[in-house]
Amino acid sequence: MESKVGTALKEELLLLQEASAGSRAAYTTLYTFYLPKLYKYIYPFVRFSKEDTEEILHDMFMKIWERKEDLSKIKSFNSYLYSMARNKLINLHEHSKVKQKAIEYIVHHTDTTGNSADHNFIYAQYQEVMKKAIDALPPKRKRVFEMSTFEELSQDQIANELQISKSMVKKQLYSATRHVKEYLLLHTDLTAFIVLCIAAAIRK
Repeated sequence: MESKVGTALKEELLLLQEASAGSRAAYTTLYTFYLPKLYKYIYPFVRFSKEDTEEILHDMFMKIWERKEDLSKIKSFNSYLYSMARNKLINLHEHSKVKQKAIEYIVHHTDTTGNSADHNFIYAQYQEVMKKAIDALPPKRKRVFEMSTFEELSQDQIANELQISKSMVKKQLYSATRHVKEYLLLHTDLTAFIVLCIAAAIRK
């Protein structure tokens, strides 16, 4: 699984300047580059809800465009986006009993230590749990899940490539998603989900 946003977009600072001046073409380039990467990051944190993921991303990029004049002041759009995604994920759980505990953890480990080592370690642990959950799936179910989640193929594309019916793809995907959700719930907790979001803000 991809744990970092990847290489920086070429001429990103120039694109930010142009988008700040109102260039939709420049903003579209930024949007197109970062959207799939952010999707893969947010998706597991909202328990594999496509609707929640798309809603968060739509809201993020709409608000950024509404405040496009500020884009010229941004030094790292990558860090800016992940910080924004982190806050969105925290707000999703604003009525949760664990929110305050998670925020206290974030404040303590961010403001008092100024060190990303703990967050990177937690994030690595989460990724390992995810890998174990996926690896525990039967081979065909695992392949369907990976093609849908990480390769972003449609159900029709998966059915065609694996030479199985679309209904079988749906069945396998449903079972795989349920297994991974249950595995994550068993081996992590909501606090961990929220705390892990801060790792994005410190990754380059």
